[in-house]
Amino acid sequence: MSFLKNIMEKLSDKREIKSPVVYKKFNDKASILHNLKNLLDISQPNVNRKKVEDHHKLFSIGHAGEKSVLFELQNSMLPIVILHDVFLKSENYEAQFDFIIVSHKFILILEVKKLYGNIHITEKGDFQRVIMKNNRVINKEGMYSPITQVERHVGILENYLKSKGVITHCPIRYGVTFANPKTIITISDKAPDNIKQNVVRHDQIVPFLKTKLNQSSPVFMLDKYVYQIAESLVQLSKEKPFNPEPYLTTVSEKSPEEVQKEQTVDKSVSPETNELSKKLKKFRSNKSSSLNVKPYHIFSNKMLDDLVILHPITLNQLLEIEGFGIKRVNDYGKEIVSIFQNSGPVKKEGRNNLIVIDAQNRQVQIEDNLKERLTAFRLSYAKNMNVKPYYVFKNSTLELLLEKRPVTVEQLLKIDGFGPKKVEDFGEEIINIIKRS
Repeated sequence: MSFLKNIMEKLSDKREIKSPVVYKKFNDKASILHNLKNLLDISQPNVNRKKVEDHHKLFSIGHAGEKSVLFELQNSMLPIVILHDVFLKSENYEAQFDFIIVSHKFILILEVKKLYGNIHITEKGDFQRVIMKNNRVINKEGMYSPITQVERHVGILENYLKSKGVITHCPIRYGVTFANPKTIITISDKAPDNIKQNVVRHDQIVPFLKTKLNQSSPVFMLDKYVYQIAESLVQLSKEKPFNPEPYLTTVSEKSPEEVQKEQTVDKSVSPETNELSKKLKKFRSNKSSSLNVKPYHIFSNKMLDDLVILHPITLNQLLEIEGFGIKRVNDYGKEIVSIFQNSGPVKKEGRNNLIVIDAQNRQVQIEDNLKERLTAFRLSYAKNMNVKPYYVFKNSTLELLLEKRPVTVEQLLKIDGFGPKKVEDFGEEIINIIKRS
């Protein structure tokens, strides 16, 4: 009976979707831009105007990029339904989708990036942003893979729609487009196929979609099911709440004398710190004498200060300190780490607290696990980007992550050391690690 019903539905379907349909429209007055502008317009002394202006500029650039992508989609003459700016939130995850495209054969997530500079993708699939001036490379830096980001979004969307009963067999595809018309994309011939096939400039979106539409699919949906999926996405999409707190500063009500006094107290050195400094200087002196080299060849005074502040108790933690490379750690690492291991836990007042650990306390055990996972992510990300771990985030930032446990982008932006770029590059990874802890 269901077989006959399906045949009747196919015969009666008029296939009205023959050209692009914008089902969730582009909003020229995006709420985030509106809210940031309102913050600039109000005359409150505790608004961090520079941060608001920087973020407003950043989001404006991204918004303009999405508008140029929409122009390409609207003029593609393809049978697709377009939804812009979809925000889905579940108990465990939340995700912002630049574009979701629904066709008779698939759903496609299109991630839009508008970055300054050129993009080079290596044979390993690493993304690099290349800044040129007068035909010369003046800067090259690694960036978080947008393919990894959009693949995660695919998993979130698929689980979300299946849990709501919206889809059963409909495949979800993806693509990443760079909307800056001046951006040149170069991809190594040996780069992974999933990258070569799914990264395009915004002026190549139409050929990209045509290729996807010509590929085989386990489904070919009727118009009414395409519209049902689009309508479900509109109904499920939420307005992302705006949190002004990251843009507000705390206005001190204390007198300048009190502030100066507190700053003076904060700069005082504890007996434990003095003792560690003495031990490290003694080690450096003995080692330099035995090797017949200058003390700074072992480690500099700046590195000594960093050692006392960061208190490394493992070789991996020692590697995170500026100046300590593989050779230096191999030569002196075990002896340096043993100084801290034998000194016992250090407790300091202030922002860079080193907490005395009670092994029987369940909360501390959870924090230890979270710290290990965040540290492991930092090391992995640093290795992929070919940078030192402290360039990803410093130990002081790690302690703030453990203390504040941000689970939204807005909360993460409040963490000292996380600006818009880092949040865009790997903020979701940090949030998901914390949520799973």
